[in-house]
Amino acid sequence: MKHKPYMFVLALSLICLSGCWDSAELQDLSIVSGIGIDKGGDSVDDRYRTTVQIINPSQIAGGQQGGKVQATPVTTYSATGSTLKEAFHKVSLKAPNELFFPHIQIMIISEELAKEGILDLLDLIERDAYFRELFPIVIVRDNTAENALKISTSLIPIPTAKMVASLESSEIIWGEYLPVRADEVIAKLNNGSLTIPGIQINGSAEKGNAGTNIQQISPETFIETRGLAIMKEGKLDKWLEKDAAHGVTWIKNKLNRTTMTLDCQKQKEAIGIEIISSKTNIKVRIKNQTPILNVSIQTEGAVSENLCSIDLSKNKTIEELEKKLNEEIKEEIISTLKVAQEEKSDIFGFSEYVNIADKQLWKEIEDKWEDEIFPETEINVSVQSIIRRTGMSTKSYIK
Repeated sequence: MKHKPYMFVLALSLICLSGCWDSAELQDLSIVSGIGIDKGGDSVDDRYRTTVQIINPSQIAGGQQGGKVQATPVTTYSATGSTLKEAFHKVSLKAPNELFFPHIQIMIISEELAKEGILDLLDLIERDAYFRELFPIVIVRDNTAENALKISTSLIPIPTAKMVASLESSEIIWGEYLPVRADEVIAKLNNGSLTIPGIQINGSAEKGNAGTNIQQISPETFIETRGLAIMKEGKLDKWLEKDAAHGVTWIKNKLNRTTMTLDCQKQKEAIGIEIISSKTNIKVRIKNQTPILNVSIQTEGAVSENLCSIDLSKNKTIEELEKKLNEEIKEEIISTLKVAQEEKSDIFGFSEYVNIADKQLWKEIEDKWEDEIFPETEINVSVQSIIRRTGMSTKSYIK
């Protein structure tokens, strides 16, 4: 029959347009919102302990009403294995449906495991097409990733979403703990040092797993963002706290907003300055085949609080505050640089600037940059601050 070729093409088209070969209905999947990785046992068979947090769609959508027992918005399952893939397979035997990883919001690694090294952990994430590498990675301090995923949270019912929201607000509002995505960690782990933010469980992990934890106005147990982990050669080397962590944000030109406090006369930290914009420029000068780094920062701020009796209407007063602000910011940055050079960890990406400035020199010093060159590199810091506004009042109520 002369129509046979057309029938074949039509049949082939129907097959090709029938949908994805590995597609699955949403109700047949267990949507994973977060994964946690802890150190397993001493034997090879249980090297890793993995935990997955699975979303309960009916609760998120507002299901189960009318006196029925309310289920939790998420459920966790854990299992051990010699590899992460094996551990996830064992978890899938406990979950009601096939695990669905593309919607992971966060990956949590225990501090104990991070100290031993995380290079092997990310091999699966990089190889497996089901993992999108755009989720942030955090390290839980003095506790397990499993416990962190079990802490119930108020206001935001999905705990992993609450953690991500806290990370984002910490970066945008306070400028202290920079989030880092999985793809950024993978790219940097084999090519220098980097920082990963930490989280901490405050209170009893056991009580945090109970539903009563979120039935209180002030929960007994909660998770907060705390510290930046310096990762060198894939292992947790040191924690940066408060001002030292703040300095990383200044240097990497990632600071959006923050608040600085200045001394006033004999009063400590009596004036609040809200930083409303900041720009960091890094330049490299080569002298005698040695790189010299110049970090310059320009900031604009506004007086947000005045707890001492100074007159902000006077130009001289504003100039003195700007000078103090310059010194305060510079002190933060220098303290951060000192720690990084002592730890021989270029967590700022200075190496990229050296490479751009002199590619031939970089080829010669690349292999010894972190351990030999960077710790001895001269780094000059300059800060120029401008206070644009003093608020609705120029005089303090304090006499």
